[in-house]
Amino acid sequence: MDLPLELILSSSSLSNSREIAIKTLPSATKPEIRKVLEGAYGLQIEKVRTLNMKGKKKIIGGRLVALPDYKKAYVTLKSPTTASDLFRLLENKGESAKT
Repeated sequence: MDLPLELILSSSSLSNSREIAIKTLPSATKPEIRKVLEGAYGLQIEKVRTLNMKGKKKIIGGRLVALPDYKKAYVTLKSPTTASDLFRLLENKGESAKT
């Protein structure tokens, strides 16, 4: 399954952390998110919590424009990881997908 995932980092998540935040499609379910992270990225997931986020409204050129809605997933890992490890993991996944 190919589910678009975007890692969301805060300043507190740069140290060793068991919880990461991910931005994905509104239609993604908890089992789908778990399956993608465990299968494609090799992470060990303890639990997944999700919430639906409404897209922000902005005025661009005098017009009101709505950014798309998205789902935010808070994923608890079984073992702590650092932000640099997550970036390295996501980078390696992107390189293997290009070949």
